[in-house]
Amino acid sequence: MKVTPEEWRQEQERLADVRRRIRKRLGELGRTADDRRADVRAINRSFWSDISVNTDNEDDLIETAASITQQAQVLSSQERSFKLAQDALRRLERIVDAPYFSRIDFAEDGAAGGDAERIYIGLASFIDSRTDEILVYDWRAPIASLFYDYPPGPAAYRTPEAEVRGELLLKRQYIVQNGELQDMFDTGLSIGDEMLQHMLGRSADDKMHNIVTTIQREQNQIIRDDTHKVLVVQGAAGSGKTSVALQRIAYLLYKHRLTLSAEQMVLFSPNSLFGDYVSRVLPELGEANMQQTTFQEHVRFRLEDTGLLLENPYDQLEFVLDSDPAHDLAAEARLAGIAYKASTAFLQVVDAYGERLARVGLRFTGFQVGERVLLSAEAIAERFYSRPVGRSLGDRIEQLTAWVLERLGELEAEAERRWYRKLAKEPTYVGTEQELKRLSRRRAHKTVAPLKERARQLGYIDVPGMYRELFADLALHAELAQSAGQTLPAPPELAALSAHTLARLAAGVLEYEDATPLVYLKGLIEGQMTLRSIRYVLVDEAQDYTPFHYAYLQKLFPRARFTLLGDWNQGIFAHAAARQGGYASIGELLREPHAETIRLGKSYRSTREIMELAARVLPQGEPAEPFSRSGEAPRLIPAADAAELVRLVAAAALGRRKDGAASVAVLCKTARETERAYAQLRVHVPDLQLITAATLRYEAGVMILPVYLAKGLEFDAVLLFDAGAAVYAEERERKLLYTACTRALHHLDVLYTGGLTPFLREG
Repeated sequence: MKVTPEEWRQEQERLADVRRRIRKRLGELGRTADDRRADVRAINRSFWSDISVNTDNEDDLIETAASITQQAQVLSSQERSFKLAQDALRRLERIVDAPYFSRIDFAEDGAAGGDAERIYIGLASFIDSRTDEILVYDWRAPIASLFYDYPPGPAAYRTPEAEVRGELLLKRQYIVQNGELQDMFDTGLSIGDEMLQHMLGRSADDKMHNIVTTIQREQNQIIRDDTHKVLVVQGAAGSGKTSVALQRIAYLLYKHRLTLSAEQMVLFSPNSLFGDYVSRVLPELGEANMQQTTFQEHVRFRLEDTGLLLENPYDQLEFVLDSDPAHDLAAEARLAGIAYKASTAFLQVVDAYGERLARVGLRFTGFQVGERVLLSAEAIAERFYSRPVGRSLGDRIEQLTAWVLERLGELEAEAERRWYRKLAKEPTYVGTEQELKRLSRRRAHKTVAPLKERARQLGYIDVPGMYRELFADLALHAELAQSAGQTLPAPPELAALSAHTLARLAAGVLEYEDATPLVYLKGLIEGQMTLRSIRYVLVDEAQDYTPFHYAYLQKLFPRARFTLLGDWNQGIFAHAAARQGGYASIGELLREPHAETIRLGKSYRSTREIMELAARVLPQGEPAEPFSRSGEAPRLIPAADAAELVRLVAAAALGRRKDGAASVAVLCKTARETERAYAQLRVHVPDLQLITAATLRYEAGVMILPVYLAKGLEFDAVLLFDAGAAVYAEERERKLLYTACTRALHHLDVLYTGGLTPFLREG
């Protein structure tokens, strides 16, 4: 519906009035914050001067303690008041130039006179303190869901108390920049195409931005879901999965603001670079950033006491991309191991192993000083298995550790007595009896203290040794599989992959596919580490997680709700490629059979032309419906040889920057190819940034990186360094190519030598 000139004038006047009131409130809050800051400083300066201490009188001491407590309470109260004023100030500073982005007119059933209420929606609420009039509603408020969920007509929203029904009479969107009304649209069910075209046509930079103005109905369903313990989101490339995840965090923090804090939420990102990329979104929404980590960082922390060198997941991926299993038996064995160690079958074997270890098979290392054994591994094992079996392994290990510490304490006392006798016999010793005892005690403690610390850290339990046993004793492996109820035979490559695993462990290397099973086994034996304070766990790129990951995460966060976001078309790791079953088993793995799965099928990132090219890569894949935003057709650019390829890529990158692309990414298949191309291209592109797995952040401009590090990111222009038939030829490389194509917002250049990859050929 077309907006009339009179409506335009009224909307401009209202916008100016709201901004005037916000600026006035900002002035008041600024003065309040300054006053509170001054009060806090004054109290800090005078804290002790207002307190006199007389230690001669017990009554005076009690009075002094009460005075200190009272002063501390006053200071704490003033600090809270100052923080509240500061938070309110920052919240209004964020919205003063664009107070709201939409309006709905809603007539509640049974309302007096049937009048409709005008609801203006923005990033944060604003209430006129003099009139108590709500001038702007927070986008997370219950009534704001009407904007995202309904077209004009009958509508309803749910409050904590009840469902409110009525009729939505108007749904309007605004583009407000620097305090000026640029445009507005009246829309239907979905957020208007005009608004999406405006937002999606912008350039990317080095950070993801919050776009709550374009949340779609199905995305809003994910954001506001607060009933399911496990929520699984299968989203096409560019469907807004990550944005939705962060907006979901902001919504939950808003809804449960009295009982939930950002410290009780954790996001597992694919890498540290991605964590930096999304770091701006929650602060833009007025919320503190939740905890962010990668699964690799957590596993490294849990296994730091094993003495094994942990492989990076991207090194594993590099191996997979560079290997030739058809002509390399070692590569074939490892690829089989990657698939098997990610399977539910191996998870069942490890669970059965944990049950067996409760009865027999635990391996310990003894305590000794030099050649002298203080407490043997056999004595520890005998003590463990002589106790009742009823309790969990972790509880029994805790009891065993208490016994070991007690025995070491006795040995320390014996050592102290030996030192005493030895020192007392030395003719040169001239100290007193008290000094002799003190010296004996110190020397005994110096000997035994490191052993006690090893006991407290459970360093006497040989978890890596027990993991090795799973592959050293294939008869045991088969027995465990049978006890787990497995009817299928072991994988034919079990002997080869076992030999490979044992060789790598003997070399002190823990390959990435072994990391999570080892951490999981460690938890079964030593007692599972649990983080009960975490209430919500979000996992991005969830298709790259194995059954072991999910089983372990459920044990690590026993009280948490899970939101898992992924796209099976971008499952570039070997274990993901081997698991085509999608998310069907995740609810079972997380012990939640009623997990909710929501699919986001529309892509908003790339132009229609780019998505149509990407669709050719995955003819059997789940289709992604592109948003109706047209642009330049992707360019397929052949090069006669490697030297010409470098020249063409450099020219294309510089040309894209000259034409206004803020971010240009040159994507290579592997890190090795990336480093080689970087050395050649930097001569022609002086400001070229090299992005590696160790990179923590990047800036807009021209950058070069492996495809797998670009997952979750987006760029104005993407250049595929070499999409030739010799580079992307194996089936396992198909999804990698799809991921590369779908990083582009506006422009995609596919350069190649020796003929185009078969995944992009017509027909």
